[in-house]
Amino acid sequence: MGRAARTRAVFVAAALAACARPAPPPLKLAIIAPLSGAVAAEGEGMRRAVTIAVEEARAEGGLPRPVEVVAFDDRADPAAAADAARQAAADPAVFAVLGPMTSGCAIEAAKVLALAPLPMITPSATASELTLQQERPDWQGKRVVFRLPPSDAIQGEFDAEYAVRRRGLKRLAVVHDGTPYGLGLAEAFRRGAERRGGTVELLAPLARGGDDFGDAARRIAQSRPDGLFFAGFYIEAGKLIKQARAAGYAGAFLSGDGAKSDNFFDFAGDAGDGAYVSVSGLPSDLLPGAADFVERYRKRWSGAPPRSMDHYAYEAAHIALWSMRKTGGDRAAAIEAIRTESHEAIMGAFIFDSKGDSLKTVITMVKADARARRFDPAP
Repeated sequence: MGRAARTRAVFVAAALAACARPAPPPLKLAIIAPLSGAVAAEGEGMRRAVTIAVEEARAEGGLPRPVEVVAFDDRADPAAAADAARQAAADPAVFAVLGPMTSGCAIEAAKVLALAPLPMITPSATASELTLQQERPDWQGKRVVFRLPPSDAIQGEFDAEYAVRRRGLKRLAVVHDGTPYGLGLAEAFRRGAERRGGTVELLAPLARGGDDFGDAARRIAQSRPDGLFFAGFYIEAGKLIKQARAAGYAGAFLSGDGAKSDNFFDFAGDAGDGAYVSVSGLPSDLLPGAADFVERYRKRWSGAPPRSMDHYAYEAAHIALWSMRKTGGDRAAAIEAIRTESHEAIMGAFIFDSKGDSLKTVITMVKADARARRFDPAP
């Protein structure tokens, strides 16, 4: 056999060996969210948004490795979220975690993921403690948290400004659900309202998951505040305002982004009409740049509309996938890459500070329309 023939034979053999070589195993993008329990609808929306982002990335090509989405159900329970974080961290194929959705879960999961270290991008957890805990001397591990929406400190200030200055509500009652999210938002609102000349009575927290809020409703009705602010999720928000109205309360009702859900009306009924609810950025149905996303979401999920924070989950997935392309799935390198780059999104560019908080601080107030079961821009 001549030299040319031998060269061709070697080339063919090498090509055949390359074809026979197994494809690299997929990398995994992990979701930690409540997929069962009272707020499962929000967690399922998050999973749907992430699935769309990954499917689009596959179709576009350019991923260095195949990517799978793996979901962990934390049931909105911090202990379950910490366990899910341990499972994600133990799997070397996981290159990033999206979530957890709720603040209490995110706080505990971050403590676990910091030791891996594994980047954690939350589309919805707003408790200030989530990123502040990374600044403390006893924090163990890396700063791994990246938060897309503004923190409760920013949202609470906005809500206080709207209540006291925009709506002229001077005497205010404040109630929260006892979670890190609810307590943090309530305190931020109270401080902001008092700085603006409001008078605030901070009531005891409601029992999350409870049904009878009659005592709190009667106290609110008897004290006759101009406004009632609730910090917590839509289930308790709906029950509280329904029972407060039944007890005779006639003032304004305000709440944070945890109440922004179509399911709010299932619990509030007509009593929820006119409620003011603050949301991070603009809701997807009011955001011009999100029209294509909303259309794709509805088409992919049989007409179902996105949940209130699904466009944030979609962008969180894009940031994670970008980091995987840039670093090949290296966890530590991804953390630094996410922190130092600007990330273009349908809501504009996301840039993170040293704690992992987004520099984007836009908050919008919407008003509930009980008959139409929707939230429109508030005056």
